[in-house]
Amino acid sequence: MSHFLSDTRRVEWARRALPRAIATPPTRRTSTHARRTSRGRSQSRARDFARASRAFAREGRAGRARARNASSERRPRAMWRAVRRRASCAGDGLSRARASAVTHTSSMASASTAVARDGARAGGGMEATRGWRGFRASGARAFAASGGSDPDDYDARLRSATTQRGMVPWARKVVSGAELLWSNKYNKGMSFTEAERESMNLRGLLPPAIFSQEVQVERVITRLRSVSSDMEKHAWLNSLYERNERLFYRVLKDHLEELLPILGAPTMWQACADYGLMYRRPRGLYISINDRGSVYALLKNWPGRNVKAVVLTDGQRVTGLGDLGVQGMGTAVSKASLFTALGGLDPSDVLPICIDVGTDNEALLKDKFYIGLKQKRVTGDAYEDLMDEVVNGLRRRFGPRVLLCFEEFSNTNAKKLLNRYASDCVAYCDDLQGTATAMLAAVISALPQMKGSLRDQTFLFAGAGETGASCADLLATYIAKEHGVPLHEARRKIYFIDRKGLVTRRRAEEEDDLEIHKLPYAHDLQECGSVLEAVEVIKPTALIGVRRHRFSFFDGSVLRDEKLFNEAVLKKMAQCSERPLIMALSRPRTLHECTAEEAYKATDGKCIYLASCPQESFEYDGKTIEVSECSTDYIFPGFGLGQVISETALVRESLLIAAAEAVAEMASPEDIERGAVFPRKRHIPEISAHVAARVARVAFETGSSAHQKRRDWLAVAKSWQFDPSYRPYI
Repeated sequence: MSHFLSDTRRVEWARRALPRAIATPPTRRTSTHARRTSRGRSQSRARDFARASRAFAREGRAGRARARNASSERRPRAMWRAVRRRASCAGDGLSRARASAVTHTSSMASASTAVARDGARAGGGMEATRGWRGFRASGARAFAASGGSDPDDYDARLRSATTQRGMVPWARKVVSGAELLWSNKYNKGMSFTEAERESMNLRGLLPPAIFSQEVQVERVITRLRSVSSDMEKHAWLNSLYERNERLFYRVLKDHLEELLPILGAPTMWQACADYGLMYRRPRGLYISINDRGSVYALLKNWPGRNVKAVVLTDGQRVTGLGDLGVQGMGTAVSKASLFTALGGLDPSDVLPICIDVGTDNEALLKDKFYIGLKQKRVTGDAYEDLMDEVVNGLRRRFGPRVLLCFEEFSNTNAKKLLNRYASDCVAYCDDLQGTATAMLAAVISALPQMKGSLRDQTFLFAGAGETGASCADLLATYIAKEHGVPLHEARRKIYFIDRKGLVTRRRAEEEDDLEIHKLPYAHDLQECGSVLEAVEVIKPTALIGVRRHRFSFFDGSVLRDEKLFNEAVLKKMAQCSERPLIMALSRPRTLHECTAEEAYKATDGKCIYLASCPQESFEYDGKTIEVSECSTDYIFPGFGLGQVISETALVRESLLIAAAEAVAEMASPEDIERGAVFPRKRHIPEISAHVAARVARVAFETGSSAHQKRRDWLAVAKSWQFDPSYRPYI
């Protein structure tokens, strides 16, 4: 109503409203209706108070003088009652608990201190009050009226109340000066211009030189190259992120191939082992088993509200290291950084979370520097209840279409979680779905070199755990889709060999402990007790090693040999196919079934080779062979971006296949000529945009997208990608 009044009438209305706003608070009532009525009246008075303040403020200095005169007509205690009432009823920045605590203070000095330090910042109408000096004078008068005589005694009590009372940290303001330099989100280091330094109180806080961001990048990479240890480089990159977020991502963008093994695997795994010593500042959220019942309140502590993707880990199976408990947080942080560096999601869009339910690692339980719960890992119903609460809380806080990326869970738990949440959440597991999609992309890309159609190929998987089953399931679905055959017929071209030998129909009938995911691939064949025997019987054109489970390496296992694809196996593969596909996907690198050089020598250079970890290029027959890495880095950044821009409700196999096809299409003839199947990793941001566009288009066409109109998805994906260049502040 006040917006339609003239300036004169508005001031007159405000002068009448101000006394009503600071009137004596209502008496205590007991009925629910009375309490609601009282609360409504109090809120009305608070709104009147704020309107009066704004009206006086519009008149400038004269208005503020009238505000002081109007407020001085009431006793200071009445003013404090109004402020306290607005704090408890209108929610002006002080919590009810804090207002209640202030109410029970025994001295006027405590109330004055609380209002001056906290209320003046939080109260919308405090401009109409007299501030700290007025409250101190009022408190001094009240102190004198009560019998006190020495002003120094009053000041001493006031200082005592200030130091003894708890304070509320408050930083919601325009950041400048030293605080700006400490903010990694806005800090530009020595790239602040002269005008920015002058206007943002930075003069004297920085050396006089001004560097462009390009010079800063060159300076950082020169410093990194002077360090010999990968772990020191990893720690230095993390410290750079804590100082300057945009420079961190700009350095990664310009030197992606060089720094990707430092930020991610394999250096990241070793960093997780030493995470207790390397921990400096928190990145992400930590949710423990002790937080059951209050997870949503904990999630609200995260300052961002526009989170699009969440990386979850419980640290139970960090590759090559096993159970690291809460120290597995390093994998979630690394994955979140790669979502930005490779996929282009804004850093504030991705939230890493560690679920701490204990650890079964005895060394960590005895380590005094371990930063997690020192207890055995919780399993069963308690674990599932916590995960349900976490997932439901995330969907409630950030929306039902937030992407949940499960990272470094045990394969058994990861499969259970996917089955549990896949039907009503955007649930994705990179260890299972990401590996399967990367494997399918490699098969599609290598198919023109293998001669014949996909239906003519035969695949043998060495390793029959959840990872291998996920790869086989997606491959069978793609074969059925491409050739229009039933799924069970597509599965006939896929075989498994596990720790006991070839998975056959007889074993499925006789063994009670054979896992369910192996049954669709239990074919009617003779028993084979080794990989070589299985190759001789099946005559595969593609041999894929996916040993991820600890059972693959115990004594008596058929798959226990580190060099599982030995020379005899590789020579036999060369006899089964003109261009055999050899994929050593076991991790870490020490568990590779064979190296690229061994495969080329045994097959006389006929094979197409991929590995899950980086390998050095080598010379063969006068030609430099560059080994392709079958990495999920090609998949999850673009897939996550596609999920976000299309706002899909579920992760479907059709979307994973779309991502695999998009990656396979990006391989150029030059890549094939140098022996590679995938493009160079420095092109991943561009690949991610095409993957996102393909995923979004398929989601739209299949009706799983929230968008109703067809769009240029590639342009949308590129517009979403984060640009780490500095922004001008003035």
